[in-house]
Amino acid sequence: MPRTGLTSAELVEKAIDIATRNIRQFGLDKFRLTDVAKKLKVSHAALYNHFPDKAAVTDAISERWLNQIDAALESASQADLEPRTRLIRWFLTLHRMKLEKIRTDPELYKTFNMAVELDKPFVRQHQANVRRLLGDVLRKAVDAGAFPAEGQDNAVVVLLEATSSFHHPSMVLEHKDEDREDLLQQIVSVVFAGLANKGNVR
Repeated sequence: MPRTGLTSAELVEKAIDIATRNIRQFGLDKFRLTDVAKKLKVSHAALYNHFPDKAAVTDAISERWLNQIDAALESASQADLEPRTRLIRWFLTLHRMKLEKIRTDPELYKTFNMAVELDKPFVRQHQANVRRLLGDVLRKAVDAGAFPAEGQDNAVVVLLEATSSFHHPSMVLEHKDEDREDLLQQIVSVVFAGLANKGNVR
């Protein structure tokens, strides 16, 4: 256990908390691992055992946020709503969390955007989780008799492509000053209705 009295896991979480505050306050360009070590009152070497470089910390910040999105989407996928409304709620949840991050945490959003551009493993895992959870929403629609049993994998791809400008990091950033929720709801409704026709799902 480090001299701070924290376990290794607690030290990592505390370091992420401190790094998050520092980036918010001073910006990504001025963020230094040495500042985090000083706040934790540990040696640089002790911190480097967990975070070998600046990118490792910013990745951990982004991964934590993506885990929060996944948890929110999991909750939305379980909502006790009729199928179309549940699907809309799910996409609104994804859109709102991305948009809120841009508006309230622009410096932290930069770290996330960089991770996406570099195709980091935790980003790929998040994308896989998004597809899985959307599939869960569609399976519930199937169980309710509101969606065909065949073609769900294709439907996941179509829905994500049709709504990409509402959740892709760079595209959400491009539209950050716009209120596009009504448009998102319209797109999801139209695509869902089209895919619900068995002839359109392959």
